[in-house]
Amino acid sequence: MVKFEQEVNEYIQTHALIQSGDRILVACSGGIDSIVLLHFLHTYQKHYAIDLAAVHVNHMLRGEASYEDRQFVEDFCKEREIPVFSTDIPISEILKRENGNLQDTCRRERYHYFEQVMKQHHYNKLAVAHHADDQMETVLMALIKGAHIQGVLGMSAEKSWRSFKIIRPFLSVTREQLVAYLNSQSLMYREDASNAKDDYLRNRIRHHVVPFMKKENPQVAAAFQYFTEKEQAEDVYLNEQAESVLKQCEIQKSDDEIYLRILPFQKQSLALQRRAILLLLKYLYKDTIVAQSHALWTAILELIQKTDGHNEISLPLGGRAIRTYDVLVLTKRPQVQQVVQPFQLQLDEWVTLINGCKVGIFQKNSAPQVSKYVKSYILSTQQLPLTIRTKEVGDRMYLPGVNGSKKVSRILIDAKIPQSKRSTWPILVDAKNQILAILDLRVSRLLQDDMRSIDDGVVLMIDTAPKQ
Repeated sequence: MVKFEQEVNEYIQTHALIQSGDRILVACSGGIDSIVLLHFLHTYQKHYAIDLAAVHVNHMLRGEASYEDRQFVEDFCKEREIPVFSTDIPISEILKRENGNLQDTCRRERYHYFEQVMKQHHYNKLAVAHHADDQMETVLMALIKGAHIQGVLGMSAEKSWRSFKIIRPFLSVTREQLVAYLNSQSLMYREDASNAKDDYLRNRIRHHVVPFMKKENPQVAAAFQYFTEKEQAEDVYLNEQAESVLKQCEIQKSDDEIYLRILPFQKQSLALQRRAILLLLKYLYKDTIVAQSHALWTAILELIQKTDGHNEISLPLGGRAIRTYDVLVLTKRPQVQQVVQPFQLQLDEWVTLINGCKVGIFQKNSAPQVSKYVKSYILSTQQLPLTIRTKEVGDRMYLPGVNGSKKVSRILIDAKIPQSKRSTWPILVDAKNQILAILDLRVSRLLQDDMRSIDDGVVLMIDTAPKQ
């Protein structure tokens, strides 16, 4: 066994990338890296007791050369009796239709085809030929672009993808080792002319930055690999700790909205706060690109430095981060301005309001049996009819034990009612539009609760039971 094969096999065993009985699909472009990977796994197919096949996508971007790449891969596999799946995808036509990014579109369409093949033919792992130099380029790109955590972690030896696994058996070996092995095995390959151009950041790093770093330190690729593996291990631990923090602080969570208690969150270390916000954003957006935004993390952290009043910031795709006193809400739900129409209470009927409060007016001699949470108040005929409405400009209320009146807006603020709910909070008024109650919150001194003063008449009942 040559040294290259020994090193790759040790890496596979260390990370348990291959198990007996695996059905592995190898992504093969026809270039050096993927040809060496396909050859290596074919050589050790019986050793690992696996089923093996190759898959190739022709992006149709380089004319005849693209078709020749496909033919080369198909011939390579035919000579070795390796099953191969290949297809042509008109990327140029898709780009014209969508006006998207070339590299992103190629990757999306390529992996969509991979997924189709794996589902249809029951492969459980996709092997890709990323190597140590690719790892170094990936980390450098992430730092240059300002990405954090996920980008700096680089690529993992194995990761979950859809219902499958992606494995990278070559992450411990350099491109120089791959080329040397290719030559020792007398393998042919195809060269994509676009790889020589400096049009893309990865190519510029590959052509100019990496050679300089290797000149300074010939073992720099190994150093990057040690760094990423250490960071990935620490990332797992920090994520576990952050998950624990979120369990302590979460109030409720759905697919598009999360409620978080701020005070216990503030007591955590800054590192865990950042990590917890990353997990929240990844959960909400299912998108690591959005979650990795340093500006977004910083804005959310600044938002929750205080717990007084109300403030909010915009999130991507119409989302919002809303702080109302000591509660943080991360939501993707569209902001809808609710309009509540005024209505009159009808005799002998309970009404459940938008805030969950129940209210009704009843004849005293026929009032329903009620729980200990129901408060009853005598009404005069001059006060009827009673109307439920929302807050109006200039609203004031006479509070028990307080001289003069107080602004309704200030009562709502003092009660820490979220700003988003203040405009729809139900207010009970009498026939003269005098405020009798901010329902489920405060009642006016205009209401009397001495039920013994009359034997008959109309009674207002307000259910103050705790809300679920």
